Formats: sequence, structure tokens, C-alpha cells
Amino acid sequence: MARHRYPAMDNPRYASERGAVLIQVAIASLVLIAFTSFVVDYGILWVSRNAAQNSADAGALAGAIALGLDDFDNRNDDGPAKLAALNFALANDIFGEDPEVDVETDIYFYPDDPAKFPAECVDDSCIRVDVYRNQDRGNPLPIWFGLLVGLNDQGVRATAIGRAALANATDCLKPWAVVDRWQERHPVNPGVWTPTSTFDKYIETGPNKGTPDPAIAPPDLYIAPSEDDPGTGFHPFNADHSYTSDYGLQLVLKAGDNNDFQFGSGWFKALSFGGPGGAVYEDNIKGCVGITYKIGDELEVNNEPGEKVGPTRQGVMTDSDSLYNQDPTAFWDPTINGGRGGVNVSAFACSPRIVAVPLVNPDMIAEVNKGGRTTVPISNIMGFFIEGLTPDNKGVVGRLMTMPGLMSVGEAEIGPESAFLINISLIR
Repeated sequence: MARHRYPAMDNPRYASERGAVLIQVAIASLVLIAFTSFVVDYGILWVSRNAAQNSADAGALAGAIALGLDDFDNRNDDGPAKLAALNFALANDIFGEDPEVDVETDIYFYPDDPAKFPAECVDDSCIRVDVYRNQDRGNPLPIWFGLLVGLNDQGVRATAIGRAALANATDCLKPWAVVDRWQERHPVNPGVWTPTSTFDKYIETGPNKGTPDPAIAPPDLYIAPSEDDPGTGFHPFNADHSYTSDYGLQLVLKAGDNNDFQFGSGWFKALSFGGPGGAVYEDNIKGCVGITYKIGDELEVNNEPGEKVGPTRQGVMTDSDSLYNQDPTAFWDPTINGGRGGVNVSAFACSPRIVAVPLVNPDMIAEVNKGGRTTVPISNIMGFFIEGLTPDNKGVVGRLMTMPGLMSVGEAEIGPESAFLINISLIR
């Protein structure tokens, strides 16, 4: 049988394989361009997405801090919460450029659009920040290789919600159990409590010292704060969440004696965190105990003799690592925050000189000094900005204020009027 031949196979031009590689190179180039587009342009997208989330998170946290610690009620565009959120969001760039954040429309609160907030924000304790870098806002991300395959633009947006909620605990309690404010009923009923008042109720000397004095009628009265009632104690807020005169109140804390049964304002009992001794007490002033205490917990008192003037002076003021020297430029400025006052010129977002101090029931302190108990329950925890010492170095001078705190489960909830501690968190 004769073999059939194709003319094209006899022609060297058609039989040659030269040029076949060009086809493979062209196909491979398209694949490589698409892959490069995915790696480079999509990589830019993912890096920018993380940066956008960092920007939103920073803005929401800063806004929540300002909401909880500066002014809860000022929701204006030029108020501390919105301005803090804006400034911190813009401080975190997205692929080399500032994000787009409109203070009027991109920073807002629960009443502005409840559907965009989770259920825990129903108490209006949240602030939301949306940040953009995209085509709609006029600042799209760069796109290079994607143009070759028809991708014209890319962008990112991110959202974060910060919350300033009530807190009831801290892991940095200072070793001072300070008597809380009471209702003045002696010698005048009703009387007016002042920073120079004394708690009058008990016999001070003799075999019956520490028992109620029948000559004091009616005696001064202390009621601890609860979830529904601020009691007689210090509290920073009114029922409408406006600030009380307790915020910024200057108070002098002075160590009391084990034989005291008439307690002046600011009287405190030293606490035992980690054992006895002046060195341990001083270290607890300078640093954090690292143990979480919540309102209602029992604190072990330090019944060692003496007023611990030296360790208090060193821990608060004179040592190089004292509370004061950890942030020496900070001071209490009565002109800021709408005249309410606050800490100014601090090197920190929250000065280490703002410390958590337990407030206790004076009746419980009387029981301790009688020898009837060795612990006292925490009635409340106040924020206290350390200003310095009294001229005799025996008193710690400071201001009552709010401060960041922790949320701890359990009993002894506290109401919004009494809470000095504010828990700052990101919830989305």
C-alpha cells in the first residue's frame, strides 16, 4: 500500500519546531502577570486591611478613653471623645497615606444609629469609628499589575467600637484603706461634711473604747454604695451622669493609729500586700500588687505599730522611682475639661500618678482597732491623682477622679453614680 504524504510535512518551514517556545512564553507570561497581580496588588490590599483595622481600633480606644475619663456627655464634633478618636485614627496611616475619617459621619454613638452597634451598647457607653481608603473617598490603594488584567481600583475600610463601661476591680491597688465619706449628724444633724470633718460615733478612751458613745446622739452614719444607691460615700457622678463636686476634690490621706476611734477625713489604715515590713509597703506604693481586687473583697490590714511616715514619703515622693517621679511633669489643672479639672502635661495617656485607692467603712475600721477583725471589705475604689506630700511629709495630697479599671464577675456590683473605675475595651 502506498503511504500517503502531506505536502506540509515535506516543507521544512512547516516541519520546523522553531517559534513554539514563543507561544509557551506568551502563555506563561500571562500566568506570571496574573500571579504577580495576585501577589503584589492583593498583598497591598491585605497589608492595608490590617493597617485600616489598626487605625479604627486606635481611634475607638482613644474615643472610649476620652468618653469614660474626660467627658461622658460631650458628644459634639469638637468634644474630647470625637477629637481623640479622630486624631488617633489619623495617626495610623494606611499604606503611606492618612485614612479618610469624617468626624461628622464616621465617628458616632449608639443613639446616632443603633443598628450599627451590638446590644451591650444600649446604655450609650460606646463609640464607633469607621475608616476608609478607597475609590469612593478619593484615596484608593495603588494598583499596578492588576491593570493588565482589567482591575482598575482597590480599597479598604475598617470599623471598630470602643466601650467605656463601669468597672469594679483593679490589679494595682495601693496599700491604703481610706475611710469613705459619711453623713455628718454630730454635732449638727444634718451637718455638712467637709475635708476637715471627723467621724463621731465611738468612745475613744478607757475600758469601753471602741463601743458606741451614748453621748453622741445621733452618731455620724455611713452607708456603703450599692448598685441602686450611692450611699453616703464619695461618688463622681450624679444620676444624670453629670459630675459631682467629688470629682477633683482635694483630699489629704494620713496614716491612722491602731488606737484611733475618731476618724478624720482621709484617715487610712495601712494594708498588708505580700507580707509585713516597711520595704514591702513602700514597694506596693510604687508599683502594682498584681492581684485583682474587686469591690466587696476583704483586705488584710497591717497592724504593725507606727505611721510608716518614712516608707510613705519615699514611695510617694523622694525615691527616684517614686510615684511622683514616674511622671514629674504632670499636674492637676483646674481649667481643663470645662472647668472640672484634670491631669495635664503627663508623659502618659494615663499618668502612673493616678492610682486606685480602696475606700472602706469606718465602722469596720473601728472593729479592726478593737481587735474584732483583721480584714476590711472594700466599699468602693476611687481614682486618686497624687499631687505630693503635706509640708510635714505625713500626708499624701491628691485629687479624686475616675480612672481605668477592670471588670470582675461576682457580687458587690456598684451603680453608675458611684463608679470611679471605668473599663475601656474594644468590643468589635
